[in-house]
Amino acid sequence: MKIRRATKKDVSEIYSFGKKISELDFSSKYPFHQRSELLECIDDKNSILLVAEEGEITGFLLAKLIFRRAGGWCMLDNIAVKKEFRGKGVSDLLLKNLYSVLKKKKIHYVQVLEEIHHKNTRAFWKHQGFYETKKFIWAEREV
Repeated sequence: MKIRRATKKDVSEIYSFGKKISELDFSSKYPFHQRSELLECIDDKNSILLVAEEGEITGFLLAKLIFRRAGGWCMLDNIAVKKEFRGKGVSDLLLKNLYSVLKKKKIHYVQVLEEIHHKNTRAFWKHQGFYETKKFIWAEREV
């Protein structure tokens, strides 16, 4: 299994794959990132878009770096693995690669938001060493 930074050629496949996974939905109006957002991540120095591949893309990870005067942190936006490759360590490899990139950038804090109703997702993050800190309500409105 190879982990690498995504290229513009990968965006269509990542987009199609991501739209099919309900756990990645933001809301009913915005179920997943726009294709243009994913394309922007390729060239954005504060975004990390990784793919796992084994002849085909088997999974991806999207993280955003947020820098403040006192340092920086990482918002792990999405991680997804195709169903037929789950349980084979793909997400572990994606996260290990992300952590390596973050250490080089001297970033030592990663945050992830998870939907409270997705019990499998919550169990996954707990297994990965994440712990619950605060609970938020996602609120939205049209302007």
